Amino acid sequence: MSISPFFRPRPFSLIGEMMRDMARMERQFIPIAHFEAPDSGSAAAPEITNTDEKFAINLNVAQFKPEDLKINLDGRTLSIQGEQEVKDEHGYSKKSFSRMILLPEDVDIGAVASNLSDDGRLSVEAPKKVAVQGRAIPITQSAAEEKPAE
Repeated sequence: MSISPFFRPRPFSLIGEMMRDMARMERQFIPIAHFEAPDSGSAAAPEITNTDEKFAINLNVAQFKPEDLKINLDGRTLSIQGEQEVKDEHGYSKKSFSRMILLPEDVDIGAVASNLSDDGRLSVEAPKKVAVQGRAIPITQSAAEEKPAE
């Protein structure tokens, strides 16, 4: 008696193979960032600007009311959060987003400011610290005080 019937390869699945090929092609041609639909209700990815003069973050939060937004700064970690709850006779829904951004070392964290425009664009900006320029430090001499002899 032969044991080959027990170790036979699995039957070939044409549909399974086609599905694997389609998934491989989709991963090659569609960037990961595009998997979130633009109209999914969440805030889009922030636009970050980092120049010699300032650091700025712009974010579309048009679907959130100003009271639904929170901006916190803990050390150099900036967190932007939005949460909205909607209850009606048909049910309950909740949308939220959270973005955390580590501010660069040269940002003046004491001057971080935010602005929400009428069209729902939230901008958070901070100027860069003024670079400390080298300077000469004068040497002063202090006269030694004489102690009276005892």
